[in-house]
Amino acid sequence: MTTDIVLPNRNEQALIARAELLGIDRLILLYAHIPDALPSSSRVKLVPAFLGVKGKAHLKVMRHTEHDLHAVEHDNPSMLVELETDVRADALHQRASGLNHVLARACAKKQVAVAFSFSLLLAASAAKRAQLLGRMMQNIRLCRKFQVQMRIASFASTPEQMRNPADLRALFTLLGMHPKEAQQATS
Repeated sequence: MTTDIVLPNRNEQALIARAELLGIDRLILLYAHIPDALPSSSRVKLVPAFLGVKGKAHLKVMRHTEHDLHAVEHDNPSMLVELETDVRADALHQRASGLNHVLARACAKKQVAVAFSFSLLLAASAAKRAQLLGRMMQNIRLCRKFQVQMRIASFASTPEQMRNPADLRALFTLLGMHPKEAQQATS
């Protein structure tokens, strides 16, 4: 079963149609406020999720902040995303990737997954994209070292940003994931 995570902006039907076209079986819809009426699909299973940690939802996704460790230990998010957007400059031998050994251990202990966003790469300039790729590579190594679950998704806000899960697996295999890890990260 292949899964993708998207950020709908009143374009749920277009995102669902694109997911059906790409062969995605399950679509996680991230909302800041989960609406009362959700769209439906016969071929794609839709899962509403909350973008933040204070809402009432089974799946809570938290964007990178300076308080990630506190949130992991106290707010129980399901997933951390966009860790690579840290504003600090990279050091000579280590990147400011948003994930360190302390946060990785806490994520492993609390079973919080680290998610990698493809739309983050799409929106970046060439120089920023190179920096993001390096930070993603470092985060993959840290996740593997501390046995943190990894997720790969498009985090698309438009249907054009969505990608075939096989393409995402291929990209992240090049960045350092084992093929089996990449398979698990998209399902």
